[in-house]
Amino acid sequence: MSQPKLMGAAVKSTAEASAVLKAYCAQPGVAMAEPEHDGWEIFHAIVSSTELPARHYTDAYLAALAIANGWRLVSFDRDFRRFAGLEWLQLPCAPQTWRAG
Repeated sequence: MSQPKLMGAAVKSTAEASAVLKAYCAQPGVAMAEPEHDGWEIFHAIVSSTELPARHYTDAYLAALAIANGWRLVSFDRDFRRFAGLEWLQLPCAPQTWRAG
């Protein structure tokens, strides 16, 4: 939400994005996941098996954490399609329909 390239005119400051996340996490049925596995071995397998640009290392670790724990990763970022074995849901990006939280 704080990435101008993604959000355009609807970009949020980091404080605004944090407030939206906090409000989302307060919704019924939403909880922060606590990993059983750290995904470290999967992360190293990902980064050693391909020429992954350094800017995608954070994505690789999030993907590895999700894979290791059997989670579905939900993101606007279509770069997650590169990770085999990741259960991933790409959200549509329609910032003009979003409301300030």
